[in-house]
Amino acid sequence: MASTIWRGYISFGLITIPVRLYRAARAERVPLRRLYRSDKLAERDSMPAPVSESSITRTLPRARQAEIEEEPVKRPYLAPVQQVSVRRGSDEPLPAQSVVKGYEYEKDRFVAIEPEELKNLAPKTSSGMEIQEFIALADIDPVYFETSYYVTPEEAGEKAYALLYRSMQTTRLVAIAEFAMHGREHVVVLRPGKKGLLAHTMFFSSEVRSDEEYTAEIKTVTEKELTLAETLIRSLTASFEPGKYRDTYRERLEAMIAQKVEGQPTTVTAPSAKPAEVVDIADALRRSLANLKKPAKSEIANEEAQTALGGKPRRSTRRSTAK
Repeated sequence: MASTIWRGYISFGLITIPVRLYRAARAERVPLRRLYRSDKLAERDSMPAPVSESSITRTLPRARQAEIEEEPVKRPYLAPVQQVSVRRGSDEPLPAQSVVKGYEYEKDRFVAIEPEELKNLAPKTSSGMEIQEFIALADIDPVYFETSYYVTPEEAGEKAYALLYRSMQTTRLVAIAEFAMHGREHVVVLRPGKKGLLAHTMFFSSEVRSDEEYTAEIKTVTEKELTLAETLIRSLTASFEPGKYRDTYRERLEAMIAQKVEGQPTTVTAPSAKPAEVVDIADALRRSLANLKKPAKSEIANEEAQTALGGKPRRSTRRSTAK
């Protein structure tokens, strides 16, 4: 099981539910490191011990392992590097104790903030997550969601947990709660998932740059274009299946690294994208609808598409079995 991110309790009126938070999702990246590369060929005895296999490495065939042991090393020496702090305009490394955090309140004017001062300002991790109110999930703009967590009850709180979960299911409401974790105060949304409760930490309103949101010029859209676009949208409507979407860049990078580990030439490249054509919007919508493969069950959408294209709707050739 994943490591516990936070442990405490949810207070629901006079009911307290001991729970734990587990991270529900996190960005996956191929862990690339900064290395020192020397043009001098590496000596086998001076090379660092190989790292343990990861998800991107594969066990080599024995014949290939024997070839590697017999052949001389002909690649440059690579070794990890570490970052050091230098003063602007100088290459001289600075001792760690001379580096502090600070804030630039004017151009090139700073005020230092000591580690102890930051420690005194940070909130202590709270043991309670108090529900403030219940609201409709549709009232929350998704731009406020930050990180997702699974909420798991301790053994003593399983019944109260189930009660809160089922109550939120039947009322179709989510809870807004507050708590402190990892030196930061959080507003969190608690909502019923498919099997249990999920928590989503939220950005504060001061963190959301609502003033930078672009305003769409809807007056430039004609009724004909809107009708075509709505028909296309309905024709492409489907249930959300997250497994259909993959991180193809990560897959290509892992494949390329695997080829390098095995000493093979790299052949993995990104697919080339065709430049977008500048076309008439209405014409592009008509062509999109004409080329769209409609699902057999969507006869209504087919009729709407034909009508929007200026033709007569096709009638089903099936005979009704109703008497």
